[in-house]
Amino acid sequence: MYKQTFRVLSKRLLTNINQNYKQTAIHDISKHLFNSNLWLKANTIAVTIPRKIELDTFPLIEQAWKEGKNVVIPKCYPNNDHQMKFYSFTNRHELENVYLDLYEPKEERHKLVYKEDIDLIIVPGLLFDHQGYRIGYGGGYYDRYLANFNQAKISIAMEEQIVKNLPFDHYDIPVDYIISNRKIYHC
Repeated sequence: MYKQTFRVLSKRLLTNINQNYKQTAIHDISKHLFNSNLWLKANTIAVTIPRKIELDTFPLIEQAWKEGKNVVIPKCYPNNDHQMKFYSFTNRHELENVYLDLYEPKEERHKLVYKEDIDLIIVPGLLFDHQGYRIGYGGGYYDRYLANFNQAKISIAMEEQIVKNLPFDHYDIPVDYIISNRKIYHC
């Protein structure tokens, strides 16, 4: 119940931040990210396709493609114990709208990428705290996936999305870093 309140309030916050500000924020976040060792050392980067209220991740995806990095995006399986798998993503034609404004890759077995082959995962969320915990959309997909993920885990966020503390449960997995439009937080 407590997390749900944060979820509702953070969605309202994101809805009320104008697109120009979000574009400036992702530009600043990108500069921090692209100059970090996390990015420079990564060959395969996992990232989500953004929903309308979220920061646009396509500049990150396009830069990764320019640098010859592999980009993988998640597909959720709600009927399979809320599991998630990542698939190689090479162009926008590989996307399908699964519901509302959520886009995922079309399922193609030959494009499946295993957890141990991902070097850097950019974990989405609505709200984040200084310890790396986050409020997401409530499905638990990322926490399940990250349970045995040993590579770098980061999130990107506007400063407005970062708070001192958030409620978390024993199964919540924090990220290692949050990259904001102002700085990089080591969690």
